[in-house]
Parts: sequence; C-alpha cells; structure tokens
Amino acid sequence: MLTLSRSSSTQQRLYWAALSLFSLVFIGSAILTVVDVAGSNAEYRHLGFPTWLLYPQSLAKVLGIVALLFSRSRTLKDFAFAGFLYNLLLALGGHLSQMEIDVLLPLITLGIWVFAFTMDRKMFPTSAGSEPLLHP
Repeated sequence: MLTLSRSSSTQQRLYWAALSLFSLVFIGSAILTVVDVAGSNAEYRHLGFPTWLLYPQSLAKVLGIVALLFSRSRTLKDFAFAGFLYNLLLALGGHLSQMEIDVLLPLITLGIWVFAFTMDRKMFPTSAGSEPLLHP
C-alpha cells in the first residue's frame, strides 16, 4: 500500500486547488458565452476578434478542462495547456490593442495558468527521454 508523506499530500492539495480554480475560470467563461450571447459578441467585436470564434472557443475550453482533469496523457495535457495559454495571450493582446487598462483579469488568469501548469509538472514530472516510445 502506498502511503503519502505530508509534503506529497500538501502538493496534491495544491495541485487540485490549482486545477479547480483554473477550471472554474474557464468553465465560467464558456458558460457566460452561451448565456450572454449578445454581450459576448459585443466584447469580441470590441477586441477585434471574429464573433464566429465564440462557440468553437467555448467548446475547446470545456474539452481542454476535461483533458486536464481526466486525461493521463501528457501530450493531451500539454496541448490543453498550450491552447489555454494562447487563449490568454490573445485576450491580453486584444485588451492591450484597444489601449485598455482593463488587463487585470487576463493577467490574473495568466497567473492562475502558471500556477496550474507548475503544479501539474510537480505532480507528474518527466524528463525528456525517460519514457521509452515503445514498450517491449
């Protein structure tokens, strides 16, 4: 039977806290898009993004969170984290391009992304070449 040390237990709590907070932000964003379509369209237009991206992006957010929470595939998690990072950088760029000072939310969410990504790497460390591509 595997027993967890105190630091491992703390690390697990931090990992799940990070993923839970991150998930709440992005699931909330996806729900807001569906609930307030007019507001979401207006915000996308204001930031200079095409409004047809709203629904595919919301679907990608939900699927990305599912991948982070339930997948054991490192590659799938990496793609999900990368997609969220691109989303955050585009949101930040959109706000900055409009010369808005309202960049606090994207910056806070980017900080949450860093926290979640760092905790994922601490919980599931792998070094390049440590896992064989083919198992005998």
